[in-house]
Amino acid sequence: MLDNPDYFKSSLEDKAYFLEEVAAATKTGVYAINFKENQFFIDAIGRSILDIPDALNPTISEASKLFFEKQDFKDLLETCLAGEFLEADIQMISCNKEKIWMRFTGKPKYNNNHEIVGIRGIFTSIDKYVREREEVVRHSKVIEAQNERLLHFAHIVSHNLRSHSSNLELTLELFNDIKHDDRSSVFYSYLEEVSLNLSATLKHLNQVVTLNSQATNRTVVKIDEIVNQVLEIYKTELHRILAEVEINVDQLNSIEYVPAFLHGILVTLVSNAIENRSQARSLKISISTKISKDKKLLVVRDNGSGMDLTGVGSSLFKVHHKEHPDGKTKGLGLFLAKNQVEAMGGDIVVKSKKDQGATFTIKL
Repeated sequence: MLDNPDYFKSSLEDKAYFLEEVAAATKTGVYAINFKENQFFIDAIGRSILDIPDALNPTISEASKLFFEKQDFKDLLETCLAGEFLEADIQMISCNKEKIWMRFTGKPKYNNNHEIVGIRGIFTSIDKYVREREEVVRHSKVIEAQNERLLHFAHIVSHNLRSHSSNLELTLELFNDIKHDDRSSVFYSYLEEVSLNLSATLKHLNQVVTLNSQATNRTVVKIDEIVNQVLEIYKTELHRILAEVEINVDQLNSIEYVPAFLHGILVTLVSNAIENRSQARSLKISISTKISKDKKLLVVRDNGSGMDLTGVGSSLFKVHHKEHPDGKTKGLGLFLAKNQVEAMGGDIVVKSKKDQGATFTIKL
């Protein structure tokens, strides 16, 4: 048959062939309701889906038992009798008592006198997709519950450790006046370093834990004011290294944002620029805003030592990742900045080459 050149042509013209193939592939059945004869007709594929024996020709009342929710069948009749088209996801029951989700349609059938005498429609099995969606929802709820428990756990750990950290700091302050010899001074310096590191870690942990809750504290902020606050922090260091800072926020200076987030993001990028500056030239930092294709962008560019991003990818923003092996930072700044940006629905990308500086673009 396949050797016949007219075979494919004739098949293409055979609409019944294609409809049957499509119906079988998509598990789509055809049904009709005849009010006058009180009959519910269903085609062979529909019978196969619902395991209806060939000898069984159900009445309208008997057909209602194929619907898991009787209200769905009632809605089908009432909608079509009102002259309207029905399309809904309906759970049906096969003759083997298996529940199957269907995409169900129904359209009123008129006689020559424009009277509704029946209903015609199709039903397609969407059971696989509904089950998968239900599984995704179930997993999502499990993950949400786990996240809540982890958040609660982190809050407890953070709160309890903060208390111990504060006690340690206060205790060390009492030793300030009784450092008598070199040994006690060294011992004290070790404890002081441990205390400071513990406090810093707890501060970062608290920032991570409270990210989502803080994300709701949006308010209109002036970007130039936040920029100046950040530059004031590093005023002495920027002056010492003769750095130049250029600010251009003419295109966008007001935005609804969490002030603490914008402040933290700029602190991270400015401090990174200072730390990773080139020893061959004076540091120049450019902080600007712009609107491109309806996107509000904050761009922080420096002429520092740059970095080779090959193989780094998104790991640049992971915890404890350092741009440079000899960097002095704890590797949390970019991690926190990225999480703050994403908590506000934005994203952050970086472009950089070795010894050619870096450009961080933040979609606000």
